[in-house]
Amino acid sequence: MKRSVGVSVLLTAGLLAVFYSGVWALPRFVHWVAARSLYNYRDQAEAAIARDDYDRAVGIIERASREIPRDIYFERPEYMYDWIGRIRRQQGQTTESLHAFLRAQVCFFLNIQLRGYFPPSRLIHDILEGYFAADNFGGAYEEVRAAFSFYPMLKDQFLGAHAGRQLRHPVIMRDTGLLYVQAGRVAEGQARLRDALTRDPRLPDAHLALGRLDAQKCSTDSAIREYEAELAVNPWAEEALLQLIRLGNRTESDTAPLAARLAEMRSHALAEYVPTTTAVPLAALWGIGSKLELALNVPEPSLLVFNILARSTPCYGLYGWLEFTLDGRHLQNLYVDSLETRVYPVRVERVEAGPHRFRIEVLSDATDGEHDRNTFIESIRVYRSPAGSP
Repeated sequence: MKRSVGVSVLLTAGLLAVFYSGVWALPRFVHWVAARSLYNYRDQAEAAIARDDYDRAVGIIERASREIPRDIYFERPEYMYDWIGRIRRQQGQTTESLHAFLRAQVCFFLNIQLRGYFPPSRLIHDILEGYFAADNFGGAYEEVRAAFSFYPMLKDQFLGAHAGRQLRHPVIMRDTGLLYVQAGRVAEGQARLRDALTRDPRLPDAHLALGRLDAQKCSTDSAIREYEAELAVNPWAEEALLQLIRLGNRTESDTAPLAARLAEMRSHALAEYVPTTTAVPLAALWGIGSKLELALNVPEPSLLVFNILARSTPCYGLYGWLEFTLDGRHLQNLYVDSLETRVYPVRVERVEAGPHRFRIEVLSDATDGEHDRNTFIESIRVYRSPAGSP
């Protein structure tokens, strides 16, 4: 009997020990499992940052961006890549930081299904800073142009962020002048364009912009002088010739010499991509994600100018916004903001010899259905710009 009681006591004690051990261990086990769960990526990334292990932190966040369900609203990839951009900036990796911010911006358009939900203004400022840090002045300019449409009430804020850099480089001064004009501050814009030309008389696009302003004021003779000045400093200024032809048609002048001059210019293109028939454009891009990819062969290291003849149909003030990449490398976004077919130049400072692929992809269709807005690309011509050209 005593032996039976002793066994029962020992068994009960053992069960109680197991039970209380489980009670003690279970929260710790749950915490251990939860701490390693992908849903706890924030704490994991913060811990890695605290150890200065930035690459591990970025790896954790990138995995979360791929695997956490998209219906968890505030755990969407756009917020994660925004965080990655800030981590890379803290790490001192300027290029990687900019690419992460740009990826976050694209995710806002691709992943968020709310109408009218644009990238937050803080993210646009981060991208602007990244472009300037990378000396990609064209990217900075296009970012502000797009921001004018996203946040028209914040034009002065974005303009100030860009204008604050104007003393660094005449290209920035020119771009600031163009932005002033777009913001409706025409006199200030003209003054900055002329200041930029004072610093660099061979600066492209400044005379073209001044010519456009003169043409709008019906100052035909002055506009012609500006367009000719543009052609003198920029040998591939197709837009200047197209504007001269339009002015000639408006005044019923003989435009045959100008058309011959344009044909002669285009005959020197390294490559050209034109529609097979005149009835349709080279490409009609409908909705986000639609793209045009083309091959290019460069005979020797060159400065290239991509002249993209295009137009866009607007919707609620937002126009075609495109990303231009070469061999998968982001170069800049391109804001096609005109109902009129015009040339949009993209300059690439150095392209190595050999085969390349460039891509133009639609980014901006966040507010409406995919068929509510479109961009038509009429042609693309690639020129090898003379060495040392801006």
